[in-house]
Order: sequence, then C-alpha cells, then structure tokens
Amino acid sequence: MGWIVNLWTISLLTFSNSFIWTYDEEFISIKLGEKINLSCTNRTWSTMLFDTWELKHTDEMKCRIANSNSDPAVNTCNDGRILINTTEGRSQLHIPSFKYTYEGIYTCQTAFQHGSHKILFNVSAIVQPEISGRIEYSPNDNHDVAVCEASNGRPNASISWSSDGNVTDKITYNQNRTFTVESRLIIPYNTSMGNVTCIVSHPYWNESQTYTIPLIHTARHSMYWVVIPSCLFCVLLIIFVTSFACIKKYLADLRNCCKSTIPVATAPTKTQQDVEEVEPYASYVERVNSIYNQSAERCNV
Repeated sequence: MGWIVNLWTISLLTFSNSFIWTYDEEFISIKLGEKINLSCTNRTWSTMLFDTWELKHTDEMKCRIANSNSDPAVNTCNDGRILINTTEGRSQLHIPSFKYTYEGIYTCQTAFQHGSHKILFNVSAIVQPEISGRIEYSPNDNHDVAVCEASNGRPNASISWSSDGNVTDKITYNQNRTFTVESRLIIPYNTSMGNVTCIVSHPYWNESQTYTIPLIHTARHSMYWVVIPSCLFCVLLIIFVTSFACIKKYLADLRNCCKSTIPVATAPTKTQQDVEEVEPYASYVERVNSIYNQSAERCNV
C-alpha cells in the first residue's frame, strides 16, 4: 500500500509541474563499534510526509524502519537501530554500535510536499589494519627480502615502498572477514642500503602510515652467527674426542711397557748346601727324641 501511495503521489505532483524527485547513491565505511546517524534529507517534519528505510544485509536478512505523519512507526529490525529526530526536527537513522552483521544496502526514501528523495547507502565495516615488517633471506637466490604486512584490516590496505625494487603483493581473506596484505621487496645482495620503509594506506586513517624495517642484512648475519658457532663447536668436539682417545691409548701402551720391565719374584730353591746345613740339626733332634722316649718308658715301669 505504501508503494502505491508513493507512485500516486509522484504522478499527481508531476502533473502539477511542481514535483521534485532526486536520487543519490553513497558508499559509507563505518568503524566497528562506532555510533553513527544517517540522514536521508535535510528537510524537517514540518514539510515531510514520511521517512522509510529498507535495510538489506549481506546475509540476505531484511528489515524495515519507518516514520510517518499519519501512520504508526514501524521497526522490524529490533536490534537497537531506530529513527530519531534532531532538535531541528530532521529524521535520522541511529546506529548505536556498528557490527559486521549491519553491512549491506540501506535504501531510504522520504516524501515531502512537492517532492521526494531517495538515497542508496552501500554500508560496510572498516577495520584498522596492524602493520608489521621483517627481513628474510633467500639462500637460493642470494638476496634479502623486505616484508611489510598489513594484517586484519577491512577493506584491504595498499602498500608501497620508499625504495625501488622488484615488489610482489599478496592479499589473503581471513575468517574474521578481514584482509591481510603482504608486500615483498626483493633487495639484491650487492645493494648497499640502510633501512627500508613501507608506506601503508587505508581508509581508517586520514594519512598514510609508514613503517621502517631496520638492519637490511640482519637475517643473513643472524644465520651466520648460528652456523659459525655450531661448526666451531663440532671441530672442538672432534679434537677433544680424538685427543682423549690418543691419550688413553698412550697410557695403556705405557702401562704394558712398564709391566714388561719389572722382574717377576720367584720362590727360592733349596741348594745342596742348605740341605747339608739342615741335616746335622735333624740328627740332633732325632737323638733328643730317642732319649726322651727311653726316659718315659723307665718312669712308667
């Protein structure tokens, strides 16, 4: 019924040669969590007949918010978005805190005495990207690579460099509806350069942001400081193990040599002279025992 009334009003006022119909299209980026008011016209309710907003989200969900001089207010969104009036009497769509789910096409239409105005708003979220940078070394191509990254931004950022060189860009769409842009600047090995600077542009900022990446050869030097001590440690370890084995073998040979030069103690053997010296003593003991035995026999008698 509202659409039919609008057509009838347009036709009637057109025939009177006093009807004004205007149409605009705008693209709006809103920061997440930001409060914003959208206006369809600068006219006040003193001349307006109605103000209608049709909201179609990117997920195909639709809702409608409308105010009229003659009909009750309508709001099928029920999510905090409402129509408010300024102190001057102008109608505005009020969004208290913008969310990803609010992205989409907002179509507003107002009718007023002797005219109508329609605006199509393309509404999208804007997220500030995070800037980072690093130096990488490509051992296969023997050159450094300066990497500048603008991550988790929406829409995707634009990256340029303060130095000339071979540049490649890569854009990745993240699961959180943001974009990550990676720009790689190839720097030949024989190039003498200091710091390199990347320039990041994004609608979130009024001015481009710069990020300086220091120490152009840090990556290669850091690799050397890992490889050289490792090689030195391996060499020292080999020298230590070899020396220990040689010393151990030398001590073993020395021990065997010393054992071979020490004479072995043997038990003394009885000579003929020792036997002759012992025989008189044995004869003496034998005679004493004989006398002792004879005396014992007499005593017993």
